[in-house]
Parts: sequence; structure tokens; C-alpha cells
Amino acid sequence: MNDLHDLHILVTRPALQGTEICRLITDRCGHAIHFPTIAFAPPPDQLAFQQAIALLGEQEWLIFISPQSVYASVDHIRKAWPQWPQQVKFAAVGAGTVKALHEAGYEVSSWPMTDWGSDGLLALPEFQSVFGKKIAIIRGMGGREIVDKVLTARGAYILPVLAYERILPTVDVSECLQLLKQRIINRIVCTSYEGVKNLKILVGETGWPYLKGIPLIVMSERIKTLAHDLGFQTIWVTRHASQTAILDACRKRE
Repeated sequence: MNDLHDLHILVTRPALQGTEICRLITDRCGHAIHFPTIAFAPPPDQLAFQQAIALLGEQEWLIFISPQSVYASVDHIRKAWPQWPQQVKFAAVGAGTVKALHEAGYEVSSWPMTDWGSDGLLALPEFQSVFGKKIAIIRGMGGREIVDKVLTARGAYILPVLAYERILPTVDVSECLQLLKQRIINRIVCTSYEGVKNLKILVGETGWPYLKGIPLIVMSERIKTLAHDLGFQTIWVTRHASQTAILDACRKRE
């Protein structure tokens, strides 16, 4: 398949997820430029994190909000719980998070099959009647807390597990700036608002005039609105959060 032929696509996703989408772009004869705009660090409050990990065996559900929530917590979970309590079930917001859990050796009992993300998870039958249930939510600092808020409103006892924080990466922007000035980049893949915001910060005033007009591919209307407020001029929303949907959006013609 060569449907991305001659397209130069800037991928801003973090290392692991970005490497995978770059490979898929190359497989479809596109030109992938990996420029991660988010890095991750351990949570500042390590004591609170470890205390939350110690309580996971008392929960009925563990909800993982992203693949990174798996990567950042799984070693700590294994250390604290070498024999996992069978009554505690795992849930994930989408296929990428399910894959990360499977690769870590854990079974996933529930996840949205099509509408990936917080809204899709909250619509699942398992999370409609949760009054009195103990549910841990593993996520990063500063992320959307809609799952916490909605499940709390439905009567659940929520244990937030803040496994990481997002930080602005230290990167060499010279190659990216050169490509922007040469007007080589045709598409930008940015799957989070933090990634969009950091991209603008990293390219600075030098790169912004070239960056703002390039079609920006995002994964929700919410991110589109925020990106528009930052000044991006052309923003396309994927039909859902899968890598296939990202690639399909890249094919779109202006």
C-alpha cells in the first residue's frame, strides 16, 4: 500500500507510540519525521504514588487511561503485587492501552471497542452502576479527570494513582525548523493538547509562521478547539483514536 506516497508527516507522539506510527507511515510509502513534543518523568510525590500502589489489591477495578499509564506503573505493580488478586479487574480506554497491558502480562476485562477514550469507557455497561465500588484510576498528572469525576458522581470510591507527569522535552529543533522553512512537511500528527501546545513552544517564533498553516491531525473536537485557539489554521479530526484512523486522516487532500 502506497497511499501516503510523497507525504512528509511530522509525528509528535512520545517515543514508543511515535516510533510505531512512524513505521506504519513508512510502510505506506510516506516519509515520517519523528519529533516528540512530550516527555515523561516520575511523579513528584513518590510517597503518594507508592501508597496508592499498595492499595490496588483492595480495588474492584483498575482503569488505565493511556499506554503511558501502563508503562509508568507496571513495574511498581509487579513489585507490590507479585501475585495479583483475582477479584481485581483491569479496564482500559482503548486498544493501545489494552495492547500495553497484554504485553505486560495482564488480562483486560473491559474497554470500548470503537469509541476509544474516556467517554467511550464511561459508556460501558460495567461502569453504569458503580455505587459503593472501589475503582483505581491510573493516569498522569494534569490530565483530564473526567473519568474520576463521572464515576465519583455515580457513587464510586475513586483512588487516583498519579503515575507520571508530562514535561516539555529537551530536543534539538534545528532539523525540524529547517524542514518547516523548506516547506517540506505536509501533515502534523498531534494526539494530545499538551503535544500541540508544546510543539508551538518548541518551534518558537522562528518556526511558527511556517507551522501554523500545515494541516494538523488531532483525535478529538476538544483538541481541535484548543489548537484553533492557539492559532493553528487547518485542523483535521480523526474518526476515532486508532492508528488506522490517523493514517486515513493523513491521506486527506487539502
